[in-house]
Amino acid sequence: MSKNGTERWKQGVGQAARRCLGLASLAALLCIGGCRRAGPDVSSGPVEITVWHPWGQDQAKGLQRAVERYHRAQKRVRVRLVFTPTDLSSNQKFFTAVAAGKPPDVSFVDGTQVAQWAEWNALSPLDGYIRQAKMRASDFYPPCWKQALYRNRVWAMTFCADPNFAFAWNKREFRRAGLDPDTPPRTVADVDRLAASLTRDKEGRLLRLGIIPWQQYGSANSVFTWGWAFGGKFYDERTERITANDPRIVKAVEWMVAHARRLGITRVNSTTSGWGSGANNPFITGKLAMTSVHISTLADMKRYAPDLDYGLAPLPGTPDGEIGSSWVGGWLLALPRGSQHPEAGWDFIRWICATPEGTAAATAEMGVLPGWRRSPAITKAKKNPRLRMFVRILEETKHQRPVMPVQAFFMGALDRAVERTLYGKQTPQQAMDQATAETQRELDLILGKKVQ
Repeated sequence: MSKNGTERWKQGVGQAARRCLGLASLAALLCIGGCRRAGPDVSSGPVEITVWHPWGQDQAKGLQRAVERYHRAQKRVRVRLVFTPTDLSSNQKFFTAVAAGKPPDVSFVDGTQVAQWAEWNALSPLDGYIRQAKMRASDFYPPCWKQALYRNRVWAMTFCADPNFAFAWNKREFRRAGLDPDTPPRTVADVDRLAASLTRDKEGRLLRLGIIPWQQYGSANSVFTWGWAFGGKFYDERTERITANDPRIVKAVEWMVAHARRLGITRVNSTTSGWGSGANNPFITGKLAMTSVHISTLADMKRYAPDLDYGLAPLPGTPDGEIGSSWVGGWLLALPRGSQHPEAGWDFIRWICATPEGTAAATAEMGVLPGWRRSPAITKAKKNPRLRMFVRILEETKHQRPVMPVQAFFMGALDRAVERTLYGKQTPQQAMDQATAETQRELDLILGKKVQ
């Protein structure tokens, strides 16, 4: 990191990491006084690399099976997987390991973390490896490539592309409500009309909800999802300005709040208190008639409700915004600063993220879609009537969460903003103004700009 970058940190950037590491360790992380250089890869035999990952249970087992396929494909590198919980804001164990000069050789990193980890000098750029491999940006879906790009350098490679989201509706519940089960909503106005017909209550108690627009895998993700559907813009990359108070985003939040007021937020909370994931997913149990679903939900529906009659369609939107809008997130793989075996680490990253064999293995064993366009997993997914909708999202969407080094902070600010509006503590305009101002101050600190 540059001298200016170090000074920016001293001004107060990265409070979570500072609490974790202490000033001495933090200085090591930022190369104050010099950085430890990675040693050369061992060439006399197979190189063992350590890969940190965030998954448990079935996904961890699937990743291990994909690694075993990698082992069968070559004899130079052996991968040792280590489960390491990750947190979008601090990642204490990771930064401690980097500061101590003992990082993993490869680490999974969420798309929201890439720019921040790069700004903090915790990752090594991949541009040289990419040029040597003759890889191009056009080999990847645009949002997948862009979420790894910061300050014109590539810091990671997309392992799994999360198409967020497809719109799902319960055809059985549509029939019960006298609605056409083969006609999903196309616009937000359609959603409002259908939700009113699908919501059922008895003696003041909600039995089934048409939709809960602020619960799209978290309030922040809901704001992104509907903000783009309303035609909003969250960040101006050219001026490095947060724009979460864009009038169209405010309008999207107003629409979400209108549903909460119409239903009664207390009644909604009482109804949803027993909801969960897996077998307790409210869409699977029939308690929620319309929702936005992540690709991982397909496996749950197949496992817990194989006879569920549902449809998938593009997300509804507004005529003056975007109809069929969506966005892409996902996990990436990166080389931490100080990796002892970067060449071997890159070999694994490239294999599982950007080769026919590796991407097919990840999809087969973990049920994820790759960000690499030329994967046979994409061709196969297009033949699946359920997966086809998610491939369409990958091929058509232009959005990913803003690439800037305060993404985790931004998501927290959006979460708090939605909470305040739902409970009437602030208007949507006030809440989004506050989220914008708070995030801008944090971003200006990191970028070394004058804080207003």
